[in-house]
Amino acid sequence: MSENIFDNLEVGGNVFELIEFSLDRYLQNGSKTTGRYGVNVAKVREVVRMPKINPLASGINGIAGVFELRGIPIPAINLAVALGDREAPISDNQQIIVTEFSLKRAGFIVKTTERIRRIAWEKVIPPTADKQTCINGMTLVENNEFLFILDLERILLDIEGRSNNLLGGYQRQDRTNEPKMEASTQKQEGFQHAKQEEILATILLIDDSDIILNNAKTLLERAGYKVLTASNGIQGKKILEEYAEGKSSTGKIDVIVTDVEMPKMDGLTLTKWVKEHGSLSIIPVILHTSLSGKANLESGRLVGANAYVIKNDINMLLGLLKDFRKGLSFKE
Repeated sequence: MSENIFDNLEVGGNVFELIEFSLDRYLQNGSKTTGRYGVNVAKVREVVRMPKINPLASGINGIAGVFELRGIPIPAINLAVALGDREAPISDNQQIIVTEFSLKRAGFIVKTTERIRRIAWEKVIPPTADKQTCINGMTLVENNEFLFILDLERILLDIEGRSNNLLGGYQRQDRTNEPKMEASTQKQEGFQHAKQEEILATILLIDDSDIILNNAKTLLERAGYKVLTASNGIQGKKILEEYAEGKSSTGKIDVIVTDVEMPKMDGLTLTKWVKEHGSLSIIPVILHTSLSGKANLESGRLVGANAYVIKNDINMLLGLLKDFRKGLSFKE
């Protein structure tokens, strides 16, 4: 699959492409059904026919084993089982979607891939209030059917949690060649607790994952930052509009840290709007995302983002924030 996945998309146009695939579900009540699902193309390296899967010495629910792809060992996730189904059989005519996010690769076993769809983020319905859902959102397609966008990152994290991070051994080995938006994104900043009365800067943190939002907010506040939060680009834009109009009671917003993939309005669209807004354009924008690869990096550059940080790397984020404080004469 080509890495130039944004070539035919208007970057910052609030649209994305996903791979639609079908998955046989073997439900706990004994029934079988086939569902329609999708995953963002930006997270997919390629789709392969079912390779030889070598089982692990110790069985872990959801992991079918490990396969090799051009000499690289990759865990094979039995997606139906990972979603809570009964043991789902694996056949030679199935496919594996090889993903890469947060600097990790994994293969997800599906029935078959169907097509690539172009979807507007405003057409994506956010998931339910259930915090444990593995669904990022859903959208209506033909015949009034729902296509469910799966949160493969949560699925992988859940499996890692049950396997004592066994999958950590399958992280990418070529990080030295990882593309950079800013040289400072590779700097490491030791985590330190700041005195409670010291406010280093005010950050607007935007993410549709409550877990990511709350965890990052807690860590940033411990480091001495004031943190405002929003759960999608629309909410973030409203906060920024009020700030630009002088109607905000939160004080100055010094930095924006935003996820990319979000229902209603994504982070690229928000960033483009900020950088085209006269009074807001000077605010540094950091893309805090699990998406990696040159195409995703280039899309951030095109909309004017100032830096790109892999999600959950708090040390890297703190290092960037320290750099921005120095450049903008924030309080040390």
